[in-house]
Amino acid sequence: MKRSHIPGVLDVFEVSDPEEIKAVNGDPRMDRQFDSRTCPLNWLLVKRSLNALSYGGIRFPTMTARDSAVRKSKQQALWERLNLKVPEVRLGPEELEPLAEWVRGDGVEETLGQQTQQFLGRLFSETFVATPETWDAARTLVKAPRSSNILKLIWWSISGKLRRAKQLLAGMVNDDLSAVNAIGIAVHNLVNSLRRMKSVYADTNSRLNLSPPEVANRCLIAPASLYRQATVAGELNGSQFSNNSLFVLNIGSAAKLDRSLVFMRDSWSSCPAEQWVPAVLEGVWLRATRTIH
Repeated sequence: MKRSHIPGVLDVFEVSDPEEIKAVNGDPRMDRQFDSRTCPLNWLLVKRSLNALSYGGIRFPTMTARDSAVRKSKQQALWERLNLKVPEVRLGPEELEPLAEWVRGDGVEETLGQQTQQFLGRLFSETFVATPETWDAARTLVKAPRSSNILKLIWWSISGKLRRAKQLLAGMVNDDLSAVNAIGIAVHNLVNSLRRMKSVYADTNSRLNLSPPEVANRCLIAPASLYRQATVAGELNGSQFSNNSLFVLNIGSAAKLDRSLVFMRDSWSSCPAEQWVPAVLEGVWLRATRTIH
């Protein structure tokens, strides 16, 4: 762990080692309460994310505290609902054809994001229709939590661009914040996974010999990073931390070494789509390669 510390101003740990990430995330002293303004720069980092990843005064599930009963209940319900769809989507149903077509190189490059958003949106609303506007809203939403362009973020706030993006997406999925997270944030990970799959498909040897599960595992993309904050002072793996120290878990890079980190498997913050997303990728690959088997 690498600490950046200016007493009373900044206290941030960068965590990139897979085992250290698991240790931080599994420690009951680390949470997503994010309710302290002790260090101004810590608070600015957290505030930027909370401003983007909340709607109507309610945080997205990915920014909600570990002891939230509502979060636990909704996370479990979505887990169960998605898992019921795994066997079917793994077989490459017709709804995956636009994504498979793109992987084969037959689709239009600019439409991948919109098509992926359409697929995800239909999980939550049968009437969802992705448009260039909804995809632009998703791009705004995913940039807001980590953008280093402060002037742009200020302008988005003043102009209402970020608020309108969330309003548009939420209105299409009945204000379900798990759904907004899916079509506004998680969708970009799936898009990047499909981009990686297209590269795998372009290699003839891989196309002919890799199984769908092998391809899915190779193509999974994790979020770049997650925030956790210490609720008390203490020590972890030989490193002293303060009450309200902010931990940045760089799972995007760490997941290349430990694939379980893609979905934070077997942890309190595990992703409900842990089984469903790999099944989707398997289905897309199966459909994309069906004509050559």
